[in-house]
Amino acid sequence: MPGGLREIEVDRTTAMASGEFEPNLKGQLNDVALPAGLLPRLYDIAAWGDDELDVRLRDVPLPLGLVDRLTASIADEPLDEQLRDVPFPAFFVERLAESIADEQLDEQLRDVPVPVCVLARSRIIPDRRVRSALRQWSLAASLLLMVGAGTAAWVGGMVWSARVVEPPPLALVVIDQGPLDLISPAESAVAIVADVPAPRARPAGGGFSDETMALLTTFDRPRLGPAGQLAADLRTAWNPWDNWLLKRWGALGYVPAGGAPLPELTALSAPVAQGREAPLVRGHDREFLYAYAVQPPTLTAPDAEARTLDVPLVTETDSFDRALRLAAAGRAPAGPQVRVEHFLSAVQPRRLVEAAPGQVALCTAAGPSVFNPFAAGLLQVGVQAGMPRRRSLAAAHLVLAIDASASMSRSGGLDVVRRAVSDALDYLGPDDRLSLLVFADEVAEIVREVRGDDRAALEEAQRLLDQAAAGGGANLGVALQQAVSVAIESESAARLPRRLVLVTASPPVLADKDANGLRQMFAEAAKGDFRFEICDVAGEDDNGAAWQVLAGSLDGTLRRLRTADGLCWALVEALTGDASLAATEVKMRIEFNPQAVAAYRLIGHESTAFGGLLPAALEADLHVGQGVSALFEIWLYPNDEDDVAEVRVQWTDPASGQSSQVGPQRVSRLQFATALEGAALALQAAAVAAEGAEVLRQSFNFDLVAPDRYRYQPKPGGLHHVLAQADRVAAALARQPRYRRVVDLLGALSGLVGERAAASAHSGVRGIVTDSWREYGSK
Repeated sequence: MPGGLREIEVDRTTAMASGEFEPNLKGQLNDVALPAGLLPRLYDIAAWGDDELDVRLRDVPLPLGLVDRLTASIADEPLDEQLRDVPFPAFFVERLAESIADEQLDEQLRDVPVPVCVLARSRIIPDRRVRSALRQWSLAASLLLMVGAGTAAWVGGMVWSARVVEPPPLALVVIDQGPLDLISPAESAVAIVADVPAPRARPAGGGFSDETMALLTTFDRPRLGPAGQLAADLRTAWNPWDNWLLKRWGALGYVPAGGAPLPELTALSAPVAQGREAPLVRGHDREFLYAYAVQPPTLTAPDAEARTLDVPLVTETDSFDRALRLAAAGRAPAGPQVRVEHFLSAVQPRRLVEAAPGQVALCTAAGPSVFNPFAAGLLQVGVQAGMPRRRSLAAAHLVLAIDASASMSRSGGLDVVRRAVSDALDYLGPDDRLSLLVFADEVAEIVREVRGDDRAALEEAQRLLDQAAAGGGANLGVALQQAVSVAIESESAARLPRRLVLVTASPPVLADKDANGLRQMFAEAAKGDFRFEICDVAGEDDNGAAWQVLAGSLDGTLRRLRTADGLCWALVEALTGDASLAATEVKMRIEFNPQAVAAYRLIGHESTAFGGLLPAALEADLHVGQGVSALFEIWLYPNDEDDVAEVRVQWTDPASGQSSQVGPQRVSRLQFATALEGAALALQAAAVAAEGAEVLRQSFNFDLVAPDRYRYQPKPGGLHHVLAQADRVAAALARQPRYRRVVDLLGALSGLVGERAAASAHSGVRGIVTDSWREYGSK
């Protein structure tokens, strides 16, 4: 320490001990010259990290006796004795008194901003009302008087009810008019009169004879008429509005046991247009399609129009979702209820191939048709939409509040949420945060502020969500309160936008007190970058109207969703801040080479045109990172022709409205793998899902016996061969949740599938005979 600085320090110590302090000490310290090289050394130390600073501090030797002095200073009583002897400066108390009365300091403290988390927590803490002693004594006296009066009234009522009450005296008045003449039964010689004076004493010798008394005892009251009978019955416990059928025979019907699951109700809905219209070409057997509702092979030799096909693209999974609900109720779907293309869409991986951001890519895969006992191949053509070029929200904190009450058990609502959340987790960026809450009667916090690149924590959250069971009521007020608290009090609240999404199927039942408290909390949260969305998955009009009112009062938005894909895209839009639509009016066209392809068969997409409905549109809309594909069964000529087909895709950019085209992309004979296990994972999954759906639909296996004819025979009646092949797929595919979901459904339905009808269990050969499709062997 320099000499000047040491002298100032000594003077300062002396001044503090004597009660005097030099007010210009700060100015004197500023005049002290710093040693040469001190600032560069301080800059170097400031540049060190925490780890390097810890390493260097470990090498500094401790002075001798320092540990003993530190250990000795811990004793409380000697330390207190030494602290009592330390004198206070003379001006210290006066300055504290002046700072308390300083109005300028109060003004400065009022300008200090209060953190948002402190305000949110202060809303939860109930106000403490201070009562005076007189008011408390008055309240206690009033309560004592009320309790005493109530007790006295209760005891008095008991005593009064125990008092014996004598029945009123009844007087029997008998009028003796000599000999009795019975003229009409309506005239009564005996009357019972209540509340009359006591009868006078009968004079001596005025009694009735024994014969007269015998006659009097035979008289009864006249029978009551309809009005009298009704008045008499009303004096009893009879209720004229009771159901006399229930009174007589009781309730008839089945009373379910407590907690027993109700069967899945059959939902009746209007039929929708589905499938691809049957082509008007000679090579397509429309008669077989209309008879069995199964796509037959299309021959390429008869005409050129049969070689080109506009491929239908389907992203819906409606029939697959219905099969899940029926399997949970112990029932199997009927054949017409199964759409093969929906099963293919359900098992389809989200990403078929890597696509450039903001673009669309084509992909093809080929292999053997392992479930067909005849020689045939499988060809899969798909379209993949890329991720967005940029996000409006570079990162966000997504808070999900998921309803797990009994209302989510209807129509598989909780399963829809699980699938949507599982797909939406793939869109989390490395800087995104996820908080997940599940609520019914109580609120359970699954995870809080998990990073988007922490895959282990996200998989654990998904596993816990899969274990949640629907039941109980929906404690909406507490759930929203805790969800807003998680969004406001998070560590990333100051730098990340916060998005709260409520997923529910319950009606918005809130008390006025809870609704007012939520409005205040949401108003406080809205001071930052905060948005609130409600996803109603119930689909009921009454719930939607009530939720619309609540969303408006909380400055939120309402979405009414019924499918897992719709909920997934809603979560993606809340996370990224952009529309999830990546490509619109996506159309695919495939052209087969007649020198290599003898016939092809589109799997699924049976048309509803023969049922009175138009077929569905061929184009589809794709969201960011979404893929869609179609599956063909192919019969190739045994030659050396390598080109099998060409595929083109046309699409429109929803942002600019500009139309673009991808392709043509060539399909080669060399792409066909010799074993399904060696084919692409997407093709393996599609083969298993398509075979399972076609077995449920009671489809057929086909073989090309000549360029102008084909053989058909029924598929097996059970799903055991499908499950056996499902266990032989690649390990990477077996771990995918979408594939496991389809295989688990087929396993649940394997014991519920019944025998085929005799009409659909027919085999035969069909071909073109004299320019018409006919059954061989028939006239």
